[in-house]
Amino acid sequence: MMLYCGRKAMTMKKMAILASAFLSVSVAHAEQSIDDLVAASKVIATKVALGTHAATGAVDYMYQGKVIPDYTLAEDQYLISEAEVQAYNQAIVGVRSAMYFTSSMALEAKAEESIAAVKVAVDSFVVATTQLKEVEEVAVKAEAAKDSGSVADQTAVQEYVETNNVSITQEVVDDFNQSLTDIAVNAREAGAFLAASKDARITETADRHAKDYNVSFQDAQVTYSATNDILQFTWQQVSNADHGFYGFMTNVTADEVLSNGETLYAEQGWIMR
Repeated sequence: MMLYCGRKAMTMKKMAILASAFLSVSVAHAEQSIDDLVAASKVIATKVALGTHAATGAVDYMYQGKVIPDYTLAEDQYLISEAEVQAYNQAIVGVRSAMYFTSSMALEAKAEESIAAVKVAVDSFVVATTQLKEVEEVAVKAEAAKDSGSVADQTAVQEYVETNNVSITQEVVDDFNQSLTDIAVNAREAGAFLAASKDARITETADRHAKDYNVSFQDAQVTYSATNDILQFTWQQVSNADHGFYGFMTNVTADEVLSNGETLYAEQGWIMR
């Protein structure tokens, strides 16, 4: 089940109805600065077109020896006023300084943050696993000695650990554990943010909601909770504008993650990136 929820108090039934209404309507909304520019530019563009037609007609009738009317009382229809120039220039300034930031862009930005964190964690993980590589060799030799029961094999293990640096430090283990945790947490969030950024059901609804509450995604805090499977947009400066989505993500099991990783790891040349 996929639901949209806001912070306003409402019953679950009303929430479901609201979600359905939002998800069934796809309406594009421009930022106010664009609306202002459209209005101001159309006024001037219309007068330029009318003025061009009027001037062309006037010149032609002049050569025909015909008298054109006095436009004094209708000059507002053709002449561009100071107020219209000011409105247009202000609209231009507004567009130049505006930051157009949709929910999809906000989600993509969060995904990039999480992906960057994953890359850092992967680097740490690679270093830690390299330092722990000797443990694998020790495990192989020790298991072989155990299975054979041979004194010679046991002695070989003893000689190997005596002549090689096979001890591990808690620091290396901590790095391994922490990097693995960081990979899991950030990969989970990045996957959720990327999926949401491409899901029109989420982005169109979120954009419309932000428009209704006159808030910008530039100011939104975007979070994902894997525990509750909730994607949340929060605006600290506006009451009741927060809204979230749950049940939209495609989740995989831990067994699927391990199986997928085992397959990829076995493929020659595949690396974590």
